[in-house]
Amino acid sequence: MKKFPILEIGILVATFILLYILIYPGYVKNRETNNNYNVISNVYGLRAAYEKFVSLDNKGELTDKIDPKLFEYLKEFNIKNPYTNQEYKEGDIKLYTLENPVEIVDNTLSGKHGLQRGNPGTFAIGIFIPELSTYNELKNKPNKTKDEIKQLESMILKIKKYTIIGFNQDSIPVTTKDLTGEKLEVFFLQGEKSSID
Repeated sequence: MKKFPILEIGILVATFILLYILIYPGYVKNRETNNNYNVISNVYGLRAAYEKFVSLDNKGELTDKIDPKLFEYLKEFNIKNPYTNQEYKEGDIKLYTLENPVEIVDNTLSGKHGLQRGNPGTFAIGIFIPELSTYNELKNKPNKTKDEIKQLESMILKIKKYTIIGFNQDSIPVTTKDLTGEKLEVFFLQGEKSSID
């Protein structure tokens, strides 16, 4: 019976280590890329579930509430968190407000979408209510004039637009490269109230 000499065992171990060093980083990068694309796919699914909830359960009005029915619709679409392989549950979708139309379309990492944080694979819905900042400013003003009180009472605060983002492994929004392929942009989907007021 022939014994393996130490040199042959060393060469075999070195070969495995070399293969690990060469292959593993590519595997990790590929896995993260796949997870990012799965989150992007899930963002489309959440938009479909949100629109279904708005249409069927909320009389066509966009909402700033995360209703349990939304998670039922996500289950119907068989959408799972790619990082945990679990169905989405309460707490996996957070809300944030968009103050003006510029914040809605700002896809930079320093913009309102880029500053959001969440657990890997979860979502955030940004809601835009016109005149919300004016309303809050008037509401918090200590000595309101009669005109300001009238203006405050006449304001109708309805959500007009929304955006949806998803979070990657680092708990920051999923990004894609711009058309030049050089700059990273936050990936988001946008929707708006389509019914006639």
